[in-house]
Amino acid sequence: MFRFLPLVLALVWGQILPVSAVEVNPPLPRGTVRILGQTTVTVSAEVARTLQEKVRGLSGRPPLKRGQGMLFVYDRPQVIGIWMKDMRFSLDILWIHAGRIVKVEKNAPPLKPEGPERVYAAVGDMVLEVPAGFAERNKVREGDPVQVSLP
Repeated sequence: MFRFLPLVLALVWGQILPVSAVEVNPPLPRGTVRILGQTTVTVSAEVARTLQEKVRGLSGRPPLKRGQGMLFVYDRPQVIGIWMKDMRFSLDILWIHAGRIVKVEKNAPPLKPEGPERVYAAVGDMVLEVPAGFAERNKVREGDPVQVSLP
């Protein structure tokens, strides 16, 4: 009977201390995004290229620091939907197409368990996620030119 005690304790302990719903989310290689609007601003951005990297995004991560972001790169222009699952902080989301910002979503909040679920979408070939307030602080607007340097 006592030889099963460690197994029973492990099962009970697992119920008391649940494993995080978000798997480990390691950093990705970084590129540079320069937005050439009313002011020129440079962002050091992790670059998500694979489907797995894009799905994981910034989920479970601590808030971004000023000047940091995540760039999602696509091989062709398409409708790109962004949702805030397992996010811990709000974002500004910038869709880029043909070297210009085509949509700015300001202060997108994290998804709450009670909902509602929201998907932010626009056509682009890249999406840049930056800390909430970035677009307002740096006067980023639709139509601003963008230069991207990928790793």
